[in-house]
Amino acid sequence: MAPLVSERAASMRSSPVHRVPLWSGPLTAPLAQLVPIERRPAVVVLIKAVHTAIFVSIAGLILRFTLDGLRGRTGRGSMIAAGVALAETAIYLSNNQVCPLTPLAEELGAESGTVTDIFLPDRLSRRIPVIFGGILAVGLAVDLRTWLRRHPRALGTR
Repeated sequence: MAPLVSERAASMRSSPVHRVPLWSGPLTAPLAQLVPIERRPAVVVLIKAVHTAIFVSIAGLILRFTLDGLRGRTGRGSMIAAGVALAETAIYLSNNQVCPLTPLAEELGAESGTVTDIFLPDRLSRRIPVIFGGILAVGLAVDLRTWLRRHPRALGTR
């Protein structure tokens, strides 16, 4: 009797997917060439620090947006938070689900992988899109519900 899951399929699940960026890859090679070889490790650390700060900020905005929606308190700040999070999502998706900083970090010598440019445990960093994409989707749903409750005419009801 043949196994239910082939060895190839099982190995594909355990190994990281390496995506090719659509637009950031060609931009990073010329930038990487400007960095002297002896300074590349320090620049990789700087990229990771900047990217981690960006990630923490956007994650906080996603959480704020979602919590505001759950509390029924959507407002200007919540909409700005959602706008920033959705802009980041658009950038990430438009680049074949590759952060634009990842190819630069790899060009400068960081390990190849799905998230090589952030200071987070590998198990968490590989799940960022699923975790925070899910939280963002919940936030969008609850904020839409709150908005529709405040604007019943939008659906043609009173």
